[in-house]
Amino acid sequence: MSATSSVENVHRLTKGAQLTVGGRPHVVDFSGDTSIGYDPAVLEQYRAGAISTLPLLVHADSCDGAGTTIGEVTWVMDPERVPPAGFLSAVAPGQPFPGVQEYLLNINVTIPDLLPGITLRNALATGPVILRNSNAVVFPPANDEYELVQPIGLEDVRDPGPVLATIDSFPTIVNPLR
Repeated sequence: MSATSSVENVHRLTKGAQLTVGGRPHVVDFSGDTSIGYDPAVLEQYRAGAISTLPLLVHADSCDGAGTTIGEVTWVMDPERVPPAGFLSAVAPGQPFPGVQEYLLNINVTIPDLLPGITLRNALATGPVILRNSNAVVFPPANDEYELVQPIGLEDVRDPGPVLATIDSFPTIVNPLR
């Protein structure tokens, strides 16, 4: 991000996320917030159709969730691993919308009822968490739906390698209408 970067704070609601822990599926609802950095001059060029991609960098991300068979689940941005930049990219050159928007995240997850004392992270083998909106019509997003691009394996931060849990789906609404 440039010296003139701006940050957009967005709220997220996730209903019916699917997680697998110890071979058992669980359903979790989450609520959280994300801070996204971008260059406002580049955003204006994007909106004018002069460029076709707006880089986006997640500065902060956290959410809390709960499910009846899994208990509480927390998800926070990994403080040790800066995620790669995401983007908002036009589908048709010269027309900023509709577009495809992706958030890329490295996360730490705790599931104290099922994995006490363990902090999980998205496994290096599966890469960053990618949440995608294939039909973005405005930036910042408003009531937009995002889906997990691929399942995310979660490994123990202190003993990386073995996948202890998986985020199978994460259907999210960003800036839901209230």
